[in-house]
Amino acid sequence: MDDNIRFLKEITEKGYQSIFEHPYLAMYRRLHEEFGLKIQLNLFYRMENFDLSMMSAAYCKEWAENADWLKLSFHSQLENVNPYEFSGYDEVYEDCKRVHEQIVRFASPQSLASTTTVHCCLATKDGLCAMEDNGVKGLLGLFGTQEKPRTSYGIDEGRAARIRSGEILQIGNISYASIDIVLNCFSTEEILQQLARMRQREGIRVMIHEQYFYADYYMYQPEFEQKLRATFGDLCENGYQSSFFEDLMAEKMRS
Repeated sequence: MDDNIRFLKEITEKGYQSIFEHPYLAMYRRLHEEFGLKIQLNLFYRMENFDLSMMSAAYCKEWAENADWLKLSFHSQLENVNPYEFSGYDEVYEDCKRVHEQIVRFASPQSLASTTTVHCCLATKDGLCAMEDNGVKGLLGLFGTQEKPRTSYGIDEGRAARIRSGEILQIGNISYASIDIVLNCFSTEEILQQLARMRQREGIRVMIHEQYFYADYYMYQPEFEQKLRATFGDLCENGYQSSFFEDLMAEKMRS
């Protein structure tokens, strides 16, 4: 789940007794309990009037207790277009390190994922080295479709096509995989149609953005939870089980 930060600001401001009093995390816990869903929330470091250093550490024990299904990771310093398309090592290293340090502080080391999706999926070779040096072992990206191909992280089209087809591909010390459906880009009916076309795949990776959850967002999607429920209901009915990307990488290494 990309572009996350607002729910952390609101948890801190409202002083909830539990992180699951926030409706965004309450929704994910419902989906976890119903479908065995594992959730990774990729975080911005800051937004207007808030950054991760301001997030309360009062919930650290609760985060740790739920780290088997709920993890956090680096996304970008803030929401801007193509933040790391031309960035050198130092900028990416410091931004990633800053987010990781705060996750460990307020949520526990267990909650820190070793994979992520960089905001807009662009990075230089030096930027990729910077993430690797921060412990990032896997990157999910947008690789389009056979009809409309695209690439991420500077990967050439030959290897991008393999990733697009569903392969987890290791390049250097980082494993790459595709995000197959961005749920907020489609209606529930369109999502189910796409899932039906991908049922031959061993794995299907889905993503949605936090901001579409909120009624005051200009592109608010009131069917946000409905989309997730339909997606994971369909996947479970067809034999899929939810996994973190890092767990899939570990399985691939063992095989």
